Amino acid sequence: MQIRNVTQRVTPILLGALVPAALGLGLALSAGPAEARIKCNGIFQQNKNGPIATPYCAEQEIARVARSYGEKVTDAEVHNNPLTKVRLCQLYGNDNRLKGACGAYSPDNYRF
Repeated sequence: MQIRNVTQRVTPILLGALVPAALGLGLALSAGPAEARIKCNGIFQQNKNGPIATPYCAEQEIARVARSYGEKVTDAEVHNNPLTKVRLCQLYGNDNRLKGACGAYSPDNYRF
């Protein structure tokens, strides 16, 4: 008799906890994936408040411009290897598209 009494008291408590959890999980799964990709426009990262100059987007721009000159380089190479960035800036830094991204490494700053 007592076991039945305990079961009658516990079942509503369990249901009261499980139903909202299941509904919350269902809503989270039905919402779809969030857009987490960084969107760049030149050297600027686009966000809801406007463009922000970021090193990530600057490095992507360096790789993009280098590829336009026929260089076989990926975005990841420029992001992960600082010497690749320096070399590309020294080679193609005169290009107007890289004035903001290459700054200190551009050939205009060399003294001969």
